[in-house]
Amino acid sequence: MKPFIFLAISTWWIVFSPVSAQAQSENFTWMVWEQRKVDPILCRDKNLCDPQRKYITRLIEQPTEQKAREMLGAIAQLAKLRGQPVEHPEAPRMCRHTEAGKILGFDPELWDMSDKLAALKDLGGVYFSVQTMKGPKSYKGQFGLDLQKNMEARFKNAGLPVLSEDQMEQTAGKPHLNIYFSNTNPKTGCTYSVFASLTQTMLLTRNHTTKLKVGTWGFSGGPSKDHPNGTEYDAVMRVVDRFLEDYKRANTLRN
Repeated sequence: MKPFIFLAISTWWIVFSPVSAQAQSENFTWMVWEQRKVDPILCRDKNLCDPQRKYITRLIEQPTEQKAREMLGAIAQLAKLRGQPVEHPEAPRMCRHTEAGKILGFDPELWDMSDKLAALKDLGGVYFSVQTMKGPKSYKGQFGLDLQKNMEARFKNAGLPVLSEDQMEQTAGKPHLNIYFSNTNPKTGCTYSVFASLTQTMLLTRNHTTKLKVGTWGFSGGPSKDHPNGTEYDAVMRVVDRFLEDYKRANTLRN
């Protein structure tokens, strides 16, 4: 399968009027080249078939206002003759200095930083798999399987759906709760520890064509003075409970 490439060229003008006693303006004629390309390999292997857009802009001239209006009027007439709308619905919005801004139409770098728990708001569900986790030799039962069942029950009580791996792949953000557990090692003197991380897909603000899967929430635990009789199993569940507590808090935050 060959890639499909779409080319579009548009010319537009920017007028800015500084606040002063007498309004002044400067006019700029820009050429915008938009290229839309579908990667056949990504489309075939990962079903990523939406065209990726790239933009190149070049300054043509700084016309007088009269000339700019004449050119704009001529292009509007040409659009009508072709049966196209004067204001085309697919026209790119005002260019920004960031790659993301060129496509989004606004500069995401200007946004305020979100609360740390905001990444947990409106989750469509979470995938996790701890069935094969190995616990201490002293544990009576199937450590990983017991954890999986208990976690599923607590997620249900919290109103947060538990996703299968296939469902996760179809869910926005691909939310995956990873649980890492390490048993006590008598040889090194290291005690048991647990760490949990929720990974989701994210876009870079400076270039939103870059997509990554990164940790958006994390918490760790282990032996605790507050729980002197706690076990390894208890430590894992305390971390899970902390995730669910933060999830509930995130969904009570104001936008």
